[in-house]
Amino acid sequence: MRAAVIERQAGAPASQARLVARDVSLAFGGVAALRKATLAIAPSLITGIVGPNGAGKSTLFNVLAGTLKPDQGQVLFGGEDITGLAVHRRARRGIARTFQLSRELDSLTVLENLLLAAPDHPGDAMRSVFFGRGKVRRAEAQASERAVALLDRVRLIRLLDEPAGSLSGGQKKLLELCRALMRDPEVILLDEPAAGVNPALIDELVDFIRTLRQEGMTFAIVEHNMEMIAALCDTVYVLAEGTVLTQGSFADVTADPRVQQAYLGG
Repeated sequence: MRAAVIERQAGAPASQARLVARDVSLAFGGVAALRKATLAIAPSLITGIVGPNGAGKSTLFNVLAGTLKPDQGQVLFGGEDITGLAVHRRARRGIARTFQLSRELDSLTVLENLLLAAPDHPGDAMRSVFFGRGKVRRAEAQASERAVALLDRVRLIRLLDEPAGSLSGGQKKLLELCRALMRDPEVILLDEPAAGVNPALIDELVDFIRTLRQEGMTFAIVEHNMEMIAALCDTVYVLAEGTVLTQGSFADVTADPRVQQAYLGG
């Protein structure tokens, strides 16, 4: 990965943020996983979420994605309270996510995996099959065109007819990111994108995410690979024991003695 890290602005204030967790608390069996955690994901920037094991990173990420509902607090998207909104409804609003363990359909081809992610296909409605075949064909052509263009951008085009299960770990992460992009989302939540990826493909993944950010895409990333966080993130939130310990640029948070104590014990 490139050693140089470009300069970035510190991020927009919470009032301008696209996705916000406000005073979120959540406990499992009486054990607090989150304690009034607050985080703001600014538009067209990359926000990192880091912390030692057990800090609450995955729990907060899943609250943002909608797979977990907080006991207290709110999740806001574009200023609207979506705390109780289901995952699929958040996806329709413009929030997409990837997973630490890729969830491709192994027996389908790379291209077919992307086509399944195309939104609002008219062929999903029985009436369209009989009375709107032209509309269905146009939608299929548009989805195929978008899928092929995405695969070309991540250099997987040569594998579009290969079973998705035959891809390497890094290629599966690229495929999963492309699948999220099929819905043309406003915000993408990346769950440990570097996990299980060899260094060469991490470089490709970083370059692609950086390019998407330059095009205006908004990201939040949970990641243990600090080199990737340093290379990508405009703002970094550090969690410890379920609460936000500090936030700021990567250089600022890693220089904070509280962060060093949380990670290293001294």
